[in-house]
Amino acid sequence: MSRRVEVLALAISDMNGGLTPGTKAFRLANPGMLRTYRPEKKQDSDHVRIFSSLMGGLKALTADIQSKSSGQNHRLSPDNTLRDLLALFDMKTEPAVHKIVSFLRRGLENDILTGNTPLSWFLEKDSVEDEEK
Repeated sequence: MSRRVEVLALAISDMNGGLTPGTKAFRLANPGMLRTYRPEKKQDSDHVRIFSSLMGGLKALTADIQSKSSGQNHRLSPDNTLRDLLALFDMKTEPAVHKIVSFLRRGLENDILTGNTPLSWFLEKDSVEDEEK
């Protein structure tokens, strides 16, 4: 898993209040506010998944981002942009995109990120990961 995907998951979690007690995302242990329509998955009345742990919810969020960014999901391809991905998380407004981009720039120490950054960029290894291998 790319560190870039992990930081993006944390940015989405931050927007949803995923680590803030009292929020729906925290209560459901679902920092991505992921939805399901599969009856075998535990969910609330709005079809928002309920996870047994925050780590489980975060793991599901990173897997979901990875799937959507790599084109394994029918909605997006690696050529789509960060803005396109965020729209699927109901983060469509400019202030929301700006807040995510700001989080990513700080978290990844990269000032060139924009809402138009292609999803393929998030799948690439960054220099810190390369040094650890």
